[in-house]
Order: sequence, then C-alpha cells, then structure tokens
Amino acid sequence: MHPVDILIALVMILILVIVVMAVSAIFLRTPYVPTPFIVAKKMVRIAHLHGNETIYDLGAGDGRLLIEALKLYPEITAYGSELSPFVYYWGRLKILLSGTHAHLRMKNLFTEDLHNADCIFLYLMPGIMEKLLKKFDEELRPGTKIVSYAFTLRGKTPAQTQEVPWIQGKKKIYLYEW
Repeated sequence: MHPVDILIALVMILILVIVVMAVSAIFLRTPYVPTPFIVAKKMVRIAHLHGNETIYDLGAGDGRLLIEALKLYPEITAYGSELSPFVYYWGRLKILLSGTHAHLRMKNLFTEDLHNADCIFLYLMPGIMEKLLKKFDEELRPGTKIVSYAFTLRGKTPAQTQEVPWIQGKKKIYLYEW
C-alpha cells in the first residue's frame, strides 16, 4: 500500500470518528470533553484515597480517571458509567490495554446505584450536576467524597479546592464531603 493511501485512510477514519462523536453528542445532549490527564491525576490525589475504597466516575468517558486511580491505588474497586457507545468502547479498549481491572459500563449515570460509593468523580455540565444532588442526598452515606472538576455543586460548600492550569487561566477541582 502506498503511503499516500495510508494517509488518506487515516484521515477518513479520523473524520468518521469526529462525525460519530458529534452525532452522539447531539442525540445524548452531552458532548464528550475528556478530563485532561494531569487533572485526572490531581483529582485522584485530592480525594485522599487509602485503598479498598469503591469509587465511581459518572460520565467516565474513555476511563482515564479510573485507570489513573487504579494505577495509584490498585486495591480499590473502580466503576465508571458512560452512555456514548463510541466513547464507551474506546474506554473499554483503553482499560484492557492498561491492564487495570476497572469496570466501565454503558449505563445512564442516573441509574447507577451509589449506596456503596466511598468517592465519586465528576466532570459534568452544571445542569446534570444539579440533577444529581437529589440522588446524592438519597443514596450517599455520610462521609462519601465527591470530586468535581471545573463545576461546583450548587448550594454545597467544598471542603477543599485546588487550582489547575487551563488554556485560558485556571480552573478548579472541588472536593466535597457528604
């Protein structure tokens, strides 16, 4: 195969991926915006995990936060829920290649049972986070930690915040304790 043919094939695959992600975002009404790798590491660290905890990443995307958490704390149990089929399968592949034992499920985050959660990670749009507040009040045990990137939980005061660099200045990571 000629190098130009390979390049054309790669460009076509890239275009297909972009189109699938755009269509998925339109139908699911939520865009796929991955957490930057450096932010995922900082989110895991601010959670102050010790091991043997059960963590959830709601809207887990490609599973990068789950992978990072399991690299730092291999004894935790890590669950992620992702609704976009393309992003879900990409995440499953990344988890397989990482050698970690993360559990990524193609599931609506509002149907996730969080009763056993010790820590929940979020990088979600503010409207979705606001809808999750009632679920958190009903299902979370006292002391459950929630770590959110970029957006706050309305009406809740974070126990800790940490600034992280961003393209246009800085954003924050928020740690809440329920």
